[in-house]
Amino acid sequence: MARPPDLIDDATTEILLRLPPDDPACLVRASLVCKAWRELLSGPAFLRRYRAFHGAPPLLGFLRNIYDEGPRARFVVAAATGSASPFSAPAFDRPNWWVVECRHGRALLQSFEQHEPRRLVVWDPITGDQQHVPVPDYPYFCRTAAVLCAADGCGHLDCHGGPFLVVVIGAYDDGDLSWASVYSSETGAWTTSSSIRLDAYIEERPSLLAGDALYFSILQGNRSRILKYDLVGRGLQLINVPDMYEETDSIVVTSEDGGLGLAGVKDGNLHLWTWQAGPQGVAEWVQGRMVKLRMLLPVIDPLVSLDVIGFIEGKGTIFISSDVGVFAVMPKSGQVKKVGERGSYTYCTIAPYVSFYTPDLAKGRLLPP
Repeated sequence: MARPPDLIDDATTEILLRLPPDDPACLVRASLVCKAWRELLSGPAFLRRYRAFHGAPPLLGFLRNIYDEGPRARFVVAAATGSASPFSAPAFDRPNWWVVECRHGRALLQSFEQHEPRRLVVWDPITGDQQHVPVPDYPYFCRTAAVLCAADGCGHLDCHGGPFLVVVIGAYDDGDLSWASVYSSETGAWTTSSSIRLDAYIEERPSLLAGDALYFSILQGNRSRILKYDLVGRGLQLINVPDMYEETDSIVVTSEDGGLGLAGVKDGNLHLWTWQAGPQGVAEWVQGRMVKLRMLLPVIDPLVSLDVIGFIEGKGTIFISSDVGVFAVMPKSGQVKKVGERGSYTYCTIAPYVSFYTPDLAKGRLLPP
């Protein structure tokens, strides 16, 4: 039988560009077909086109906190990638570490190890790279923190190895004065930029990056509030939440217009809100979509609560914990995907990890073709 004609290079490239990034096994398997495909799929020109073609990086998994003879962070590969996924996060299973959040291809963790100075760790789950960041030695303590890419003009499709910022929110020992401090990986130094009178508990939940601001969840007494940190003006501002969520769990999320939003579950329904300018130019909360979760999720016990435990910035994806597992809910399209098994997710929520996993990043884990 005659050998079938080879595909022309342009046609091959166009086909490979369309391999789904949320199933990284496809791209990695394709790189094992032959040397020519491997060189193509590992080349910077193709990878730039591939990331730009698909836009938003896919969910590879999430980090969660557990107590196992002390605090411990665990990486869970997303169930949607399938058991054949080639992605397996480098080991980071040591006691007394706590995940804070993930953003721009990085995870931020905090150390609780005894007899060692407090520190933060910026970790790349794909490459395994760790950069230790000492917490500022001031007369206050770190409550929560955020990590973000610091590269000018970056589209955040491939931030691996680039410069980053860490923003720490903390409080003095008396608890009345909260502060923000910023660390730059380029200078290796901290800059204390602002403080605010705030008798509140800053929750250990992932922050939201929307526009030029970070948003953190806090509690004043038993009432929920939001703390805004302006990355440009370097100021702190307090924002109230809708009345129905003042005493109910909710999390900050990206709104449909790309700004500050809020998501919370009440009576089995997911309610979404947007913070936007009102008729007089004063910002206010506007209620948006309402999703009937019990009609979408395969809930077994109707008495078990449904909890919002995470979100993906800019993708409109919200994670709900139920009695049968963790589900990614996309309110705009109504799609639902199971991404994790049943378990306790009461500690801080989860930190979803999104990134492209391409053959160039998989080097050292693949057999030669």
